Amino acid sequence: MLICLPNGTVVHHINANYFLDITSMKPEDVENNVFSFSSTFEDPSTATYMQFLKEGLRRGLPLLQP
Repeated sequence: MLICLPNGTVVHHINANYFLDITSMKPEDVENNVFSFSSTFEDPSTATYMQFLKEGLRRGLPLLQP
């Protein structure tokens, strides 16, 4: 999965197989804090995807500033 700017610059990415692997694990088994589960969502894949999107925004917004 990729998050790209309109000019094609990739600002964040994650391998889909890795995403599926970490979302199939129990929350206490996840070592990487970037894709930790959120208590606001019951579904681990939703929580992890939201973290992925937030990280992409965090990385991409500075590149869009004039």
